[in-house]
Amino acid sequence: MKYMYKRSDFTKEYYKTGEVAKILNLTIKTVQTYDKNGTLKFFRTSTNYRLMAREDLIDYLDKEGMLSDISLEKRDIIYARVSSNEQKTKGDLDRQAMFLVENVNNLINPLVLKEVGSGLNDKRKKLLELIDLVCNDQVKNVYVTYKDRLTRFGFNYLETMFKNHGVQIIVLKDKKEEKDVKEELVDDMMSLIASFSGKLYGMRSNKNKGRNK
Repeated sequence: MKYMYKRSDFTKEYYKTGEVAKILNLTIKTVQTYDKNGTLKFFRTSTNYRLMAREDLIDYLDKEGMLSDISLEKRDIIYARVSSNEQKTKGDLDRQAMFLVENVNNLINPLVLKEVGSGLNDKRKKLLELIDLVCNDQVKNVYVTYKDRLTRFGFNYLETMFKNHGVQIIVLKDKKEEKDVKEELVDDMMSLIASFSGKLYGMRSNKNKGRNK
């Protein structure tokens, strides 16, 4: 009996022999035989353990007709973000998303992700949803008006991770939005300074308490 899987079922980078056997509903001995004859693609660790890469496992499942979503077409993502509810109320968030929709040609099954939050916040709901979609190989391209829309710091990390999944981040700058972007940068920098100042004050306070004991 063949089981059906989705790409999202596989979250680990590598799988052991026993795990592969369970996924394929085979005995460990059969999996070892498949490794020896080249049916399954394992590699050996420095301690001689067999491991199978996630993508190699998914490729095998696809060939065996055990992957239910492998043929789904990847989709383009429109990502828009503003820092405050005031900006959202003024319509800045909707205008930002609409600018991308209207200026990108040949969008493929587009999904628009919009949210309010600081670019310093790396736990934004829609950002995490985007990362999850990319990791599950469901995204073709990501469109933003400025790099800072995705994240204030660490953009290169996101870009590298996305590229590893064949996803390109495409920036289409909206000149009308430039003033808002600069104002948000100032606000974020002020928040960052306030945060560090609070932590520094707390460290000094704790240090002084220790001296007074």
